[in-house]
Amino acid sequence: MHNTAVRPSRLSLTLSLGMGTPVAAHTTQAALQPRDATLHGTVSLPALCAYLQDAAAGHAAELGVAQTDLLDRHQSWVLVQLQVEATRLPRWTDTLGIETWPSGLRGPFAQREFLLHVDDALVGRATSTWVVFDQKRRRPARPPRILHDLTLPDRPVALAPREEEIVLPDRVDHQRHFRVRFHDLDLNAHVNNARYVAWALETLPLDWLQAHRAEGFTLDFKSETTADMQVAATATCYAVPDTDKVRVVHHLADADANTTLARAETHWIPIAG
Repeated sequence: MHNTAVRPSRLSLTLSLGMGTPVAAHTTQAALQPRDATLHGTVSLPALCAYLQDAAAGHAAELGVAQTDLLDRHQSWVLVQLQVEATRLPRWTDTLGIETWPSGLRGPFAQREFLLHVDDALVGRATSTWVVFDQKRRRPARPPRILHDLTLPDRPVALAPREEEIVLPDRVDHQRHFRVRFHDLDLNAHVNNARYVAWALETLPLDWLQAHRAEGFTLDFKSETTADMQVAATATCYAVPDTDKVRVVHHLADADANTTLARAETHWIPIAG
């Protein structure tokens, strides 16, 4: 995992559009709920993904590139990669503060950063990569022009994006199959990103999940996952040398076509008994 040092900032940072309109970096407060919690009382990774997505959507709306704006052109935002690190996972009784801002464009890819706070403490950070998806052509489209006109905040990224590919192992420790249901799908008729995270985690045995606490993950989306698809999920665990930590490599595949849908890597630490 990357360990880029970032200090939480309470300054009012601004962006500016090509017309000189100042736009504040987006901050939201989310009161966590019992439905968001794991058996440990901490927020689940799928729920955390949903809150990050909500924060990104809120800021996109402020910038004029919300899903509703893109849908008029038969387009939508699609998440390509999400990388999260947490020094501690918030508890279900916490109020989670999320600060998010766009950090640049790389060809068709738009980068977005997140800092996670509980009270005044920085508890996590995340970086993400998005594309605009053409719903008719079923392929990426050019980012909206307004994004090219943004003057980005003068601040470091929350995390250095992972450049190396997640390498699939030559062995499998755990495996499960899932069928894509109607309520797994979003506006694009794709599986929502939080469901990928849930499938990856649910491949691990319950007693293993009860004995470990997540510290972060990287999720790379590779292909569309659509209604009624049979998903084959695998997980392989590796001890991190000279520590008690565990790294798990996950693979989600179309069970019929044998094609990769997503790859993920999660990081864990044992819970003291």
